[in-house]
Amino acid sequence: MTDSTPVSYWRTVFEVARKDLRIELRSKQVLNTAAVFALLVVIIFAFSFARTFANIDVVASGALWVAFVFAGTFSVSQSVAVEEADAGLDSLLLVPVDRSAIYVGKVVSNTAFTAAVAVITLGCIIVFLDFTVLPSTTPLLLLVIALAAFGFAATGVLIATITARARLSDLLLPLLLVPLVIPVLLAGVELTRAISEGLPLWRWFRLLLAYDGVLFLIGIALFEYVVER
Repeated sequence: MTDSTPVSYWRTVFEVARKDLRIELRSKQVLNTAAVFALLVVIIFAFSFARTFANIDVVASGALWVAFVFAGTFSVSQSVAVEEADAGLDSLLLVPVDRSAIYVGKVVSNTAFTAAVAVITLGCIIVFLDFTVLPSTTPLLLLVIALAAFGFAATGVLIATITARARLSDLLLPLLLVPLVIPVLLAGVELTRAISEGLPLWRWFRLLLAYDGVLFLIGIALFEYVVER
């Protein structure tokens, strides 16, 4: 029997997210690895493409979202792998609450991880690629990163849970995940360009919000079936 009261549900969400964040703060595995990769991506883009494109913002945007994909994939992979290694997911399933609370907690923590690495990458491209971010547009850019990270995590947690017990799961995860989040990445790239060039934003914001909502609701609907299969 599950306790379906709102207080117990959101307490479970909070505890799952806090657990993941505390594990990461102790190990720093996701942030350190993803941050180093993000720095390498920016340096490679700086030396390989910066002289090819007249508009350096194109290169900077590409570096940001390439690093974003890696950070998001690595984050959800490690988050689910930790649970599988120590039977942590089985223990979480014993909590008498709706299974979707576990999913929501995982999405919250992975959104934080992915967004944090994206912000680190943004700092790197400002330094190495001379990407201009005006103080007036910074909140909008951070909002785009947060929304994209949420959509990526909403899909990634579900796909990583599906592939966790499969052979070659490290190969299956990006193959299944990246095609599903292409609209999120496309909206992120276009919104980054629109913000830097002062173009209209609402069209791509609407796409990002709608797709995030669809991915999140699908994840809530399917997570219980996936973990109990």
